[in-house]
Order: sequence, then structure tokens, then C-alpha cells
Amino acid sequence: MSARALDLGADDRILALSDHGTLDRAAFWGRVQALSAAIAGHPARRWALVCEDSAWFGAGLFALGSAGRTVVLPQAPQAGSLVASGAGIDAVLTDRPESFAGFNVLPAAGSTASVSSSPRLPDDRMQLEFYTSGSTGAAKCVPKAFAQLRLEVEALERQWGALLGNAVMAGTVPHYHLYGVLFRVLWPVLSGRTFLASMCMQPAALRAAAVRGDCAIVSSPAFLSRIADYADLPPPARVRAVFSSGAPLSDAAAQRLKEKWGHAAIEVYGSTETGGIAWRAWSGPEHRSLWHTIEGVATELREEAAGERLWVKSGCTWSQDWAPTGDLARNRGDGLELLGRADDVVKFEDKRVSLSEMRSRLLAHPWVTDARLLLLEGRRTVIGAVVMLDVEGRTALQASGKVAVNGNLREWMRKHYEALLVPRKWRYVDALPDNDMGKIELARLQRLFEADT
Repeated sequence: MSARALDLGADDRILALSDHGTLDRAAFWGRVQALSAAIAGHPARRWALVCEDSAWFGAGLFALGSAGRTVVLPQAPQAGSLVASGAGIDAVLTDRPESFAGFNVLPAAGSTASVSSSPRLPDDRMQLEFYTSGSTGAAKCVPKAFAQLRLEVEALERQWGALLGNAVMAGTVPHYHLYGVLFRVLWPVLSGRTFLASMCMQPAALRAAAVRGDCAIVSSPAFLSRIADYADLPPPARVRAVFSSGAPLSDAAAQRLKEKWGHAAIEVYGSTETGGIAWRAWSGPEHRSLWHTIEGVATELREEAAGERLWVKSGCTWSQDWAPTGDLARNRGDGLELLGRADDVVKFEDKRVSLSEMRSRLLAHPWVTDARLLLLEGRRTVIGAVVMLDVEGRTALQASGKVAVNGNLREWMRKHYEALLVPRKWRYVDALPDNDMGKIELARLQRLFEADT
């Protein structure tokens, strides 16, 4: 790790900011030591860590690691999510004990903070289990060792540490997914920076954070695409960087951020299984599709029936050898072009068709700002399209009706596909049904068409 990343900060340096005040580093490590002592005397081995406050979450993470316990991070911070995950936990460490009746609970704030301020980092062998839904909505366990998270933080610091400087890390994403754990908690703790203990739900909260000084924003396509007034955001001069991950940011949203606010979002591509793989930032439509690998990540393409799948190798993947991603890609010399999900290549009417490629064709229509396509099973299997329209498209929908707009989009798609492959069912929405990380879940798309089945 770089010299900056090894600097955990002086004891009196502010670690976290919240509505309740400030938390310096001495107080934070005092929390860690007190929680470690309480956990060490507890027989439970597998602990769910569910804290709303990011500073308590961070203290709990380090304390559980120091006590040699396994940390389970559910895909949502509710008791129901713990049950649905089937994780088999022994106890819950939480700052909301009232929400986990019936569980063996240790309140995060129940231990008296120690006066000791010595940093107490977990052993590299500490085990964490992330539960992620991906595109299906079903819980999936992805094991990680603390060493993998530490290596990823080191890579982030090498890549963007100089850009961030002493910026306060402010997040619009939760801290219980890998992206939030790394960017909102571990990176600032291990690099001596300050972070906001609460998630920013509205642009005004980000603006308030910037009043204290420069900030870096950890966000998602779901948040960045829905900003109505850029004046609600922090002044561009007070923002060192804007990160986005969880799903691709649409070209329209990326361009608006750059042109109307003055910041190109740094999109980080990866997954819970692989860790961070590559990044890109808006620099014009001619270079938009290219991704640049993060230092320390090796990539290669392997031919499959659907096309060339991207494989990666780094210290952050679940495998010590090459690991497959779910994406098809092409090497363009100065970067990687992602060509969509490998499982988006479907057999339809005895023909192979890429739903990701079809989406790209649809996005080229001047009315379409975002879209998703899916196979709809029924008496007859058809392709369905869920579409977000711009102002002109919404005006046409209101003035001419759905049948006319359907016809316009179908005619556009017939320029690229034979008639039997053109989507037959259409839905128009104000926002795509995504989860808190901006990922579109197939089941939620399918529900939009339930009335037709």
C-alpha cells in the first residue's frame, strides 16, 4: 500500500461525521476494542453485521475480525433478509436491536468504549460472506477474506488517492454491499480520510457535506440518473471525484453530468465475485464504450458459443486462478469494449439474438433514454421491452398514444432485425425497476407484463 494508504491518521483526526456530531479516530478504535472484548466472551462464531450507521458498521467489522469471527453481510438490512439468505447465523451485531427480535443480538452501542486508541486491524484470513442478488433477485453467498478487501483498497488508493486528497467520502449507496464496504468505509479508514456515517438520500445532503470541505461522492446509476436539478448538488469546485458502480451509467446520464454539472462520473466495473476490474469516464461518444483495467488486474478473452467471454485474474477474485465474468467483451487496443451479458444471448425463433445488443440498438432511437429487454414465456414466447422516454417521446406518447409510439419504435428496430425478432410487448416507465445498487432485477421487469399472461 502507498505511504498515504498506510496512514491511518492521527488520533484526533476526524474519522466520521454524522447528525450526532463527529467521531475521531481514537474514539473509533476505542469502539473497536470494546466490541472485540464483548464478542470474545460470546460463544457465537457466525455473526450477521447489520448497522445503519456506517461508523458503527466499520467498528463492528474490525471488532469481529479481531475476535476471529465470520462476518455475514445480508443483501438487505432487515431481519427478513437474514432469514431468506439461509446463512445460518449464530448472532447479530447491530445498532438497531429492536429490529431483530427473536435473534441472539449484541447491541453495537452496548459496550463501554475503551480509552485505548490503538488501531486493531483484522487478520488477513478474516472471513466475510457477502450475500448478493445479481440480476435474479435470489440470494447468493460470495465468500471473501479480509486480505482481498485490503488489496482492493490498496489498488483504489494507487489509482485515485492523489485525486481525492483529503476529500470527505459521501455516499448515496448502502454500505452492506462490496462497493459500499470498500468505498464508503474501508478506503477512508485505511487511508486516513473522513467519511459520512449516514447515506445521502437526496442531492441536498451531498451539498451539505461539501460545506465542510472538498468531498468525493460514492454513488450509483440509480441516483445519478434521477437528478432533476444540478443546482441541488455540491458546487463542482468542491467535488474531487464522483464514483458510480453497480450497473452501467447510460450515455445520456453520463453526458448530462459532464455538461450540466462539470463532472464526469468514474464508473467502476466489477462484481462481488471478482472485485473491481476496470473503469471509464465520459469523454465523448466515440470513446464511451471503452474500459481501462485497474492496476493489478489481468484480463483475457475466451471464445464461447455466445462470443468472447471476459476472464480476470487478481488478488481480489474468489479464485486464485483465472475467474470468468458474466460479460462478453472485445479488446479494442486502448481499452475493453463490453458487449453485454453472456446469458443475454438467447435462442429465439431458432435464431440466436443478443438482448444487450438489441438494447443498444433501441437506445440509439432519439426518444429512448434507457431500456431493458427480456424473453416473456407464455402461450407464445415473445420479446418484451421496458422503455424510458425523453421529453419528446413522452409528448408523443401523450399526444398519439401507446399504439403509435409502439409502431415508431418497432419500425426503428426493423432497420436492424427481421420482423419476428422485433419486441412485441412494450411498457413505458418513468424509471426502471432497480434495486438500491442500480441493478435491474429480472423478476421486477417480468411483473410489468403480468397482466398480459
